[in-house]
Amino acid sequence: MTKNISSISFSKDKILTEISEHMFGTNLEHIGEAIYRNGIWAEIVKNRKFCGPDKLVWNNGLEHDHLDFGIVQPWKGLNASAKHVMYAHSNSEYIVKGEEIISRYGSGKQSQQITIREKSKTKRGIEQQLKLIDSKDYYEFNIITKGDNQKVFIEIGEIKFSFIAKKKWTKNIKRFKFKKYNKLKKLKISILSGNIYIANCSLMPKNTIFGFRKDITNMIKEWTPSYIRWPGGNFLSGYDWKNGIGNRNFRLPYYDHAWYQWEDNDVGTDEFMKWCEYIGSEPMITVNTGDGLIKDAQNWIEYITGSASTKFGKLRIKNGRIKPYKLKTVFIGNEMFGGWQIGHTDPITYANKYDKFVKGIKKINNKLRFIAVGACSDHFGHWNEQILKNIKEKIDEISVHYYSIRTEKDKKHPNYKSRYLPTVAASTEVRLMLDRTIKEIKKNTKKDIKIAFDEWNTYVEAHPPYFIENYNIADAIYAASLLHACINRGDIIRNTGIYHLINVMGNYRIEGKNIWKTPTTLVLELFTKFHKGSILKSKVISEKFSSPRLGKQPTYNNNKYLDASVTYKDNQICLSVVNKSEKHSIKFKNINFNKIKETFTINGQNKTDLNSYRNNTKVKIKKNILNKGNDYIILPPHSINVILLDYNLR
Repeated sequence: MTKNISSISFSKDKILTEISEHMFGTNLEHIGEAIYRNGIWAEIVKNRKFCGPDKLVWNNGLEHDHLDFGIVQPWKGLNASAKHVMYAHSNSEYIVKGEEIISRYGSGKQSQQITIREKSKTKRGIEQQLKLIDSKDYYEFNIITKGDNQKVFIEIGEIKFSFIAKKKWTKNIKRFKFKKYNKLKKLKISILSGNIYIANCSLMPKNTIFGFRKDITNMIKEWTPSYIRWPGGNFLSGYDWKNGIGNRNFRLPYYDHAWYQWEDNDVGTDEFMKWCEYIGSEPMITVNTGDGLIKDAQNWIEYITGSASTKFGKLRIKNGRIKPYKLKTVFIGNEMFGGWQIGHTDPITYANKYDKFVKGIKKINNKLRFIAVGACSDHFGHWNEQILKNIKEKIDEISVHYYSIRTEKDKKHPNYKSRYLPTVAASTEVRLMLDRTIKEIKKNTKKDIKIAFDEWNTYVEAHPPYFIENYNIADAIYAASLLHACINRGDIIRNTGIYHLINVMGNYRIEGKNIWKTPTTLVLELFTKFHKGSILKSKVISEKFSSPRLGKQPTYNNNKYLDASVTYKDNQICLSVVNKSEKHSIKFKNINFNKIKETFTINGQNKTDLNSYRNNTKVKIKKNILNKGNDYIILPPHSINVILLDYNLR
């Protein structure tokens, strides 16, 4: 069934502005399984640096389980018994160059100790279950140990070898290819006698992109986000960049108080910057204004962009990167208004801090753009008003974040199960929020300040610290409508960054070897590829619907079934339009539809269809499936559509 006719109008005389090169970006933060464990980093061994407290299991509160006592998770005892073996987790044994380095949170260098109390013919030690990405790849195993000049036995599935644990810390390396394909392998590290310390170990596939998984990296490259913001997010406000450079085996692990997890520091500045170069995305750095110092930010920018004549430029060269990295934009902190943020503060204090950080960074590099922390609504002590009035240094953009949230607390709500309409209508609140922010800027300053909408998404049942979501058609429609709102105010909104890239509220999901794109990712792929050049002002005439209230999201009565945006480049119009109707196709008219070149559609059989590891292409981009006439096209229910038209503005 087709609803009443809707229409769109646009004209060559109504050019708003050029679409920003930063309109379709994303974020990569050290959170949950985004990078380590089951994320984008290729390391197979979990907790390879033996971080964290000892595993201690109490029986009736009286005694501990000797089989696991003294071992850090997820490692387990191998042939363990209280009679023969003792484990200890040491914070002080692993010393590099005679000097122990302690992190700001007191974790320091750590090691796992194994002591055999009595000689035995049985190999005893530690083990963990591994999940391989591709057993056909070549792998490199390395381990750093010291001991009593005894044999250390390594088993990784069918691969078996040994080496001597010397009196001094020594690194041993073994390269191999598995003989049998099996994604599950056990890593076993054992001895027959004596005492050894294991500083860290690693199993990495050879076929990586600077240590990142090649399969997911190349999938991201199919989109090529406009930019990638790193390293946070909340994680940023406790981050010391110096811990994330140099030899990965000697980098300091520490406990991250933002997301309550251990940070290996395997992914640092060089890994991230090189990875962005490979993908073709612009890197954006967020400097630590939580517990970080101005000098820290200066040194970091010098490391990234400094010449060989500078102190930290020389350090970068020593670490293997001769040419300075290309960096254009720096965020000065993250959500400093929030009580959840390390070092959060009031707007006046932040304004002063912003000025000092920007002045300091300009001494190192005066060609950068700077983005100040803004609030998505002015409920944080009139945050936006105060910083706009009190910041003296240049603000190129002010950052805002917004998430459409439904939680388990809403499950008792009558509209929870059928949350399609509240989801697709949530973009209305986004538009209203952006309008409020634009008014705040114009009211409180005469400076030409743009908006960086650098964190946005929707989530339903995600929980910290992992926030695992799998987005569906409804979420994709929300994303497309949100982007339409931003494109249509492209004169002010110059930056959008969906949160997040991998797993954690991610565009891409990883479960072992299985990876897939969410429907939201498909929207971003299409928009990034085709929305270029000039933004044309457009007007959509469409029927409206009311969305039911859900959680904190109110009822909206004036939601259009259709919304759209239009851009022009090289004699081609890109028109993107969504149909939010649950059940009805919509006949969509325009005088130029006889000039259609190609059409692309994202939808599913059902309004909440999604991809998964079982079916990773259930929702996909379909080409040239739209029914059309000389002056109309028919848009399917719950669909996102991109229409390319021949069009000459001359």
